[in-house]
This record gives sequence, C-alpha cells and structure tokens, in this order.
Amino acid sequence: MSLLHKLCSNLTDAIKTKVKSVDEGKAEIIHYGLYLWITDTIKLAMILITAYFLNILTETVIFLISFGLLRTFAGGAHAKTFMSCLILNSLITFGTVYLSIWLSFINPIIICMAIMPFCTLAVYFYAPSDHENKPVTSKKQRKRLKTIAYIILFSELSLSILFNQSLIAFSIFAVCLGILPITYKIMGNRYGTGPQDNSIRKKQERKTS
Repeated sequence: MSLLHKLCSNLTDAIKTKVKSVDEGKAEIIHYGLYLWITDTIKLAMILITAYFLNILTETVIFLISFGLLRTFAGGAHAKTFMSCLILNSLITFGTVYLSIWLSFINPIIICMAIMPFCTLAVYFYAPSDHENKPVTSKKQRKRLKTIAYIILFSELSLSILFNQSLIAFSIFAVCLGILPITYKIMGNRYGTGPQDNSIRKKQERKTS
C-alpha cells in the first residue's frame, strides 16, 4: 500500500470511528474522495511551481481553469496511479501551453472553427464520460451534465475568439480527446454503470469490458 493510500485509510478509519452511520460502502467513497483531493492538491502545486520557474504561470493558470471547468462536466479518462497521473497531467498542461505559444501566429478564429465540429460531436456522443469508480447513474443528471458541458464548450470557444487566446481552444480540444472511447481503451479505463446516451458508446463499452 502506498503512503497516500495508507494516509487516506487512516483518515477514513478516523471518520468511521467518529461517525457511526458510515458503513463499508460509504467508507470506500470517503477513501476515494480523500485520495482524489490529496493527489489533486499535490499535482496542482507541483504543476504551478514548475510553471512559475518556466515563466509560463499565467498561461498555465488559464489552461487549468479552462480545461478543469469543461472536464468537470464532460468527464474523461484517468491514469491509474498517482505518478502516471502526475506525468500525464504535466505533459498535457505544458504541452498544450507550449503548443499555443508555438502556434500563436494562427488566428484563434481559425483554430476554433477547425476544432468546433470535432468537439461538438465528441460532447454530443460521449459527454458526460464517466468512470467505473464514479458512475453517473441518473438519466436526469446525465442530461444536466451534458447541457452544462455544451454551455461551457461554446462559452470557452467564444472567449478564445474574444480575447484572441488560442490556449483556451486547445484546452477544449484536450478535454474532448480525453472523453473518446479510444482514450479509455488506451488508458485501460472503463465507463461507469450509468445509462448510456447512444448506441455507439454502448458498443464501445462492451469492447472495453
């Protein structure tokens, strides 16, 4: 057991001791939530510190806000270990930031028009792209998450054009890549057990089972 998992287990046991209504099922949820919170805090701190020394802190913050906001509602695949997650997040974050810098000579309108069809279809077919550890089981909730994902998608595309900021557009593209079935297959992930939105995703889920 890793140090992080041991820490989360100790915290979960302490909560179970003080809150008698916490059964084993709730304890697993608490443990998972604590692990995500701690690891996300560590990852965020390390990425921001690295960005500061690379002199791209502002760009990194813009990416993290744009990427994180859409991903919260659209979902996406996850790495299986803390270290692989840290490495993957760092590659996505800094890779996207530097890509936007290298391609800054291209008008953001052109970039937005180029990625809009793909991103719109990706959200339509696969969002919210849940995970077996955190399934979205309610059809009403799935509809709500998809609607919010669309609102954020088009709002961020508009902001990308309005503020002449291609980084926002690239962050949207990165999120949409993360919700594709092929990405789930590569990452060894499985969708949650909630109702699926379409036959295409159902077929892909059977393939990854």
